[in-house]
Parts: sequence; C-alpha cells; structure tokens
Amino acid sequence: MSARSEFPSDYERELRALEPAYLESDDPIEQSGFHGGSERWRSERGPILDAIDSDGSLLDVGCANGYLLACLVRWGAERGIDITPHGLDLGAKLIGLAKGRLPEFSGNFHVGNVWEWQPPMRYDYVYMLWDCLPQSHLADGIRRLLRDFLTPGGRLILGSYGSRSRKEEAFDIAEFVRKMGIEPDGEAWGGEPPLTLFVWIDAPR
Repeated sequence: MSARSEFPSDYERELRALEPAYLESDDPIEQSGFHGGSERWRSERGPILDAIDSDGSLLDVGCANGYLLACLVRWGAERGIDITPHGLDLGAKLIGLAKGRLPEFSGNFHVGNVWEWQPPMRYDYVYMLWDCLPQSHLADGIRRLLRDFLTPGGRLILGSYGSRSRKEEAFDIAEFVRKMGIEPDGEAWGGEPPLTLFVWIDAPR
C-alpha cells in the first residue's frame, strides 16, 4: 500500500452517514444495519464462527454498536470458544454504545478509519465487511490487515452481505481474493437461501 494513498473523502462521508441512519432505531439489530429480525440475523451472521476455531482476540472492523461482537462472544461460548472482543468504527456514538454493551471490554473499542488506523496490538482474528473500504483500495487494505493487524498464523475473515429487499446477491469476495492471487483458507455461506458470504485467509506464521 503506497504511503501516498489517501482514503477517498466521498467514500468516508458515505461511511459516516451510516451512524445517524443506524441510530434512528433503538433496536440493537437495526442499529447494526440489519432489518431482517433475530432469526435471520443469526442465520446470516452466525457462519462467521465457522472461521473461529480457537480462543482468541477478535477485532471487528466497522463494529457499529458492538451487537455483532456481543453475539459472537455468546455464540462462541456455546461452542466452548472464548472470544475477547475488540472493535473499530468511524462513528463515535456507535462506539459509545459498543462500550456500554460490553463494559468489561470498553478499552478495546476505538474510533477510526481502518485505512489509516494503527492497531495498538495484533489480533488472533480480524473480521471486516468488504465494503468498509472502496473496491479501489480493498486489495491493499486486505494485504495491510494480513501484514500489520494479525498475530502470526492469525486469521482474516472477510464478509459480504446481500439484500433480500433490494434483490442483491453478496459481492463475490472469494473471487476478489483469488484475483489478488490468494486462495482462501475457507468459505462459508449464511442464510436460507444463502445471502451472506464469508472467506478467511490465514496470515503467515
């Protein structure tokens, strides 16, 4: 990633506009940008756990109000996996909600843009929805996450969400990664019919 590369200001404005839209609702799922209810929420987000096979730290890039992280901690415990949650989001108010939702981990939540943010530690797992970065910056962003954010042998999990209401399929993040010359170490679909796609890549040891 070139040191001269700048994050497009118009794209950052789009990301920042998500916060007031999310905060129009008091429902924690809707504050996470999802409007399909609790059953679909778990069906379409739960497969993230297919990539998490051991105890460890998990950074959620674009964590919003922390509800997904709280769910992953709970769902992981059901499988005997202890997840320590960490979150990053551009929305300061959303990060405030995340800290309140997981007060024992409040120091693990940060306000920032993943393109520029310097992580205070390395994580065993990093989860990022692909459109936290514009497609023009995505390949460089993925390489940076693998290089600078993960522990040796840590796992980057990339997600893509389709939309029933807009009749949109999930962006093929697996194909994107393959075009980068990286073969994913695993893939999982969520929803019935499948609507979300997750791929994961292991960092070098």
